[in-house]
Amino acid sequence: MNIVYKENEKNDVCGMKGTHVPVIQVSNMGGKSGCKTDCLVCGAEVDYLSEPVNATCHYCEVEEKTYFVCKEEHYVCNRCHSKDAIDVIENICKTTEIADPLTIAEIIMEHPSIHMHGPEHHALIPAVLVAAYQNYTGNTDKRPIVEAMRRGSMVPGGYCGLYGACAAGIGVGIAMCVLLEATPLTPAERAHANWATACTLKCIADAGGARCCKKSTRISLEEGMKYLSDMFDLSWYEKADFNARCEYTQYNKECDSDCRYRSEG
Repeated sequence: MNIVYKENEKNDVCGMKGTHVPVIQVSNMGGKSGCKTDCLVCGAEVDYLSEPVNATCHYCEVEEKTYFVCKEEHYVCNRCHSKDAIDVIENICKTTEIADPLTIAEIIMEHPSIHMHGPEHHALIPAVLVAAYQNYTGNTDKRPIVEAMRRGSMVPGGYCGLYGACAAGIGVGIAMCVLLEATPLTPAERAHANWATACTLKCIADAGGARCCKKSTRISLEEGMKYLSDMFDLSWYEKADFNARCEYTQYNKECDSDCRYRSEG
């Protein structure tokens, strides 16, 4: 696909400003002792089903259909799974002055409320991308960050293997929609959001392996950063360091041995 980028004629789309915040390199964040991969209730292995079953959330007792229950038949709904994480994501994204989305993401993922996998990453990606872009362009409006996070949090867990579109890639499209103020009736803005999502999903698919929320997060933020930089002729992408060394290998039972971020842990 030959993507033609829309010119920013007024130089104020998405809060373009003259003052930029420096980009910071991604650094290792140490151990992740609080990182959980299995059932949040008992620690048993979680079964991923091809057809939904009725289950009751262990915490809020909501009954609904799900594709995920543990060996002991425990179920934790998306809302309870990511409740604490959403507060962490919002707080960090609204207060940080860092202009590198990967650095912000690594800081957030270090927090014990962010699990190895889970729908909290669906809110993290658009919120982080918008926050970093706002910082880079000097825009202090926090409302787009909150809106991006709200939309991302509506995408349920398991989307990558159940609906054919990883929510990490969708998160990039959400960020684009928020930044461009896209609606179903804005042709150019809507197109850019879909192009950005498509480019990101292709990179996630090309990376291979079973689902890994950490890998998909890094890929998506890199692609989102690249798309915005190309679109608005920014040096933002060129300044970033994408050679993050993953600190989560030991916590991911399905870790892809060919993953470019993989550590020896």
